[in-house]
Amino acid sequence: MKVKGTVLAQCEQGVLEGVTHDGVRTFFDIPYAADCGRFQPAGEPARWNGQRNSTRPGPVFPQLPSRLDFVMGPTARGVEQSEDAFRLNVFTPDLTGKLPVVFWIHGGGFMTGGALPCYSGESIAGLGRAVVVTMNYRLGVLGNLYMEGISPGNLAVSDLEQALQWVRKNIARFGGDPDSIVVAGQSAGAWFAQLLASMPSTQGLVKAIAMLSYPGLQPMAPSKAQAIAEQLCETAGIAATGKELLTMPVERILEAQTQLTGAVAKFAEVPIAFMSVASGNVPADPGARARERFGGKPVFIGWTRDESGSFFASSPALRGATTEQALQKFADEFGDDAAARYESVTEGRFDSKPYAALVELSSEKLIVGPTRRFAMRMAEAGSGVFAYRFDFPSPQPDVGACHCLELPFFFGNFENWIEAPMLEGIDEPRSRALSARIQRYFLNFVESGNPNGVGLPAWKTFSGIDDELMHFD
Repeated sequence: MKVKGTVLAQCEQGVLEGVTHDGVRTFFDIPYAADCGRFQPAGEPARWNGQRNSTRPGPVFPQLPSRLDFVMGPTARGVEQSEDAFRLNVFTPDLTGKLPVVFWIHGGGFMTGGALPCYSGESIAGLGRAVVVTMNYRLGVLGNLYMEGISPGNLAVSDLEQALQWVRKNIARFGGDPDSIVVAGQSAGAWFAQLLASMPSTQGLVKAIAMLSYPGLQPMAPSKAQAIAEQLCETAGIAATGKELLTMPVERILEAQTQLTGAVAKFAEVPIAFMSVASGNVPADPGARARERFGGKPVFIGWTRDESGSFFASSPALRGATTEQALQKFADEFGDDAAARYESVTEGRFDSKPYAALVELSSEKLIVGPTRRFAMRMAEAGSGVFAYRFDFPSPQPDVGACHCLELPFFFGNFENWIEAPMLEGIDEPRSRALSARIQRYFLNFVESGNPNGVGLPAWKTFSGIDDELMHFD
């Protein structure tokens, strides 16, 4: 970032020194909570005297390279990592305004990500219509382990709650309206957006939700989560009590986490080993609870046309899958209807029919089907639901309009994605034009709960009909 000056702002803990660039005031690395130790809920953030330097990005929570580096590039390379990364960033065009707030929750399969440059809110804030907040929450084992006597589970959830509460208390000092917070997220972040809309402790703080590529997973049952925790101990070569996890070097925990995730992987599926647990304030069916508690509030929701292309294109075994292998996968899902279902989806956008069918099947099972069902649930509950499909394809072979491809379009920050293989060779003028249209729709939604506006093609509310989808292509 080219720094043109510094700027001061006040939050509850003290004075922050941020930076200004092209009319946007940015405050990095703001503590929203305090580290109270591994597997412990975070505490209240500390106060400080004088000015806190918030001119540079801070650390993210410990993680290994993402499996999506194949399409996104090494988004976390060179970024400091720490178990004390309870930080958020604020991007605002005006410290004295009263603009709606976008509270962004990153994705990463519950294992990677953070308040990284690829999620910079500077471009959105630079349009002068919203304040953007990006934040870290604990990942993988450190954020999701559920194990008797070791971790209560759902620490990632409590981190998100604390960050949202910080925004509620402080955002007015950054030109934001605390009564106009839109929780937005992609992938795991979309899952958490749904969860925050479902929990009594948070749903009242949220005006609307925006869910990009929502994975339709239910929280783990406590018994299953406990069994996975014990399997982790076995993988790490430690006692089943898990006590050594409290002091084990974080590198060893991450290594065992990766090994375990690989062990639970199934052919042509995206493995998830650690996520939220149906315990405490996390309901067993967040979608149903969101319908009850959030129904009537606006929803912006959608998916990419070839979601699983991001995960599958890096696998020679999947790209070279045989018809027999694909048919067996379809038989596992559809029984006697397998052959007919397979034939109906093989006219895909990839050269290999078995590969195209597997991408279609996985995308439908993990994201597309659940997203449709959640959208319909919310529409039935009285929400204005605006659903889209992102169809703009990547030039990268075998990925199509893949998972995560919409992110640089949504944020309008292509310059922060210079090493992303999914963008190499993309038509830049068309990409930026589509990005500008998406941002106009999104900011209309943030302001009013409706993306429609002057000069934009009409976007119908969604009730389950394909003709009501907005196609971004």
